Amino acid sequence: MVHTYPLRVRVSVYCSECLARIELPPPQETISGSVSCPSKHSSISFSHSETIKAGSRVDVCSRCSSTALFTQKDFDQRLGCAILAAGAAVALGVSWRFGGIWFVPVLLLVAAADLVLARRVAAVVICYQCDTEYRGVADASATRSYDPHVAERFADVKTVRRMNP
Repeated sequence: MVHTYPLRVRVSVYCSECLARIELPPPQETISGSVSCPSKHSSISFSHSETIKAGSRVDVCSRCSSTALFTQKDFDQRLGCAILAAGAAVALGVSWRFGGIWFVPVLLLVAAADLVLARRVAAVVICYQCDTEYRGVADASATRSYDPHVAERFADVKTVRRMNP
């Protein structure tokens, strides 16, 4: 018998002045309030919806009340690019040492390992407008993937996207 345990939603916001990551109190414990930046910048107010409190999905952003949200894998993009570059370097090294016929099989092996890793990494829901991140959402697939056309609408008010987990 497989047991499923309820996920605890974790919400992170970013200070608009220093880009410090700030964890909000768990939605299961606090519905609304405000948090301050560790560098003593302005305080950030939040208000969680009932669906966020339940942990089922994210329907509206707790910080800016925007409904423009997207989902992506919760994996550092720099690390992913480094892994793929290392795989290509290994494929080049193997083909140089053992012959060019081995280049494609090694690349396929790296691609298979990447696929396995990608399936194991959980999704994170992110707000287009303020970059608030929601981890541990039970139904993250209910939110659409990143769309550059939607992101373009928020480009002039959006903070710089961070790649730090």
